[in-house]
Amino acid sequence: MFKVPVLLVVYNRIEETHNIFQVLKTIQPQQLYVAGDGCLKNDQLDRQHVYQTRAVFQPTWPCNLQTKWQEKHLGKERMMKEAMQWFFENEAEGIILVEDTIPSYDFFPYCEELLARYRNDERVYSIGGTYLRNNSRNRHRKRLHRGGDSYFFSAYATCWGFATWRNRWQDFTLSMEQYDSDQFTKSIAPYMRKKKQRFYWTSHFNILKKYNAAFWDDLYNFHIWTHNGLSVTPYLNLVTNEGFKKKDNRRYRRLRRNAYPIMPLSHANEVVQNYKEDRYMFKHIYKKAYLRLFKDWLKKIIGSK
Repeated sequence: MFKVPVLLVVYNRIEETHNIFQVLKTIQPQQLYVAGDGCLKNDQLDRQHVYQTRAVFQPTWPCNLQTKWQEKHLGKERMMKEAMQWFFENEAEGIILVEDTIPSYDFFPYCEELLARYRNDERVYSIGGTYLRNNSRNRHRKRLHRGGDSYFFSAYATCWGFATWRNRWQDFTLSMEQYDSDQFTKSIAPYMRKKKQRFYWTSHFNILKKYNAAFWDDLYNFHIWTHNGLSVTPYLNLVTNEGFKKKDNRRYRRLRRNAYPIMPLSHANEVVQNYKEDRYMFKHIYKKAYLRLFKDWLKKIIGSK
């Protein structure tokens, strides 16, 4: 039985939800929270998929299952905020997953150990399960052979599978009202040593502010930066995003990574940002693959206004 509370956020992906539930059946969390978005208005097929997705959750182990089903469709951004707000009204810390991901079994003890280790260290805001560099398995084996750490501290929080604490989450907001361009540039200066990095992120958030767009992954990073926090990132990917597997665009599919075992952990001695890893993330992920995702998403937002 796994003691750390787990939140799973779902919508209408029946097969993907079934697959992640099989992982949870093996892990057997004692406290399982499931939050589901509502169906689209006047869409009978979507309504059918939503209710079939919800029907997946029938635990066969001793489990305190809590569910929160939305009657109306909120969309990804509002749904994530509502789900996590509900989760942390009931729990002080926990693991958050979404329906189209498959975590490795080691992801759970990894989160459990790091939640306990950094519980009272408020420099650490989030424990991510995603590592996006290629050939990470071989690189990690070499690191372990040399006695290297299992994870590092990053400016970037990954959200396909992660863990955090109530006191780090509590004042998160989807509103851009608090955003000020000049203040933002100053606040990210300790994280971004290069001028082009600061320019990129300031421009990025200026666009969010202009269209009053709630892109929750970015706003979660904004939340962490304004609190001078860091995020844990493993040197091995622990969560596979199965949603990218079905994307037609090759740029999307390239972000998919297999998940690997990582236990036992070799801990970092200092809570300091790894600028080298973050430079790679900026250059190869945010400036390339993530930029395409953002542009596609923004087109939908602008078109709906």
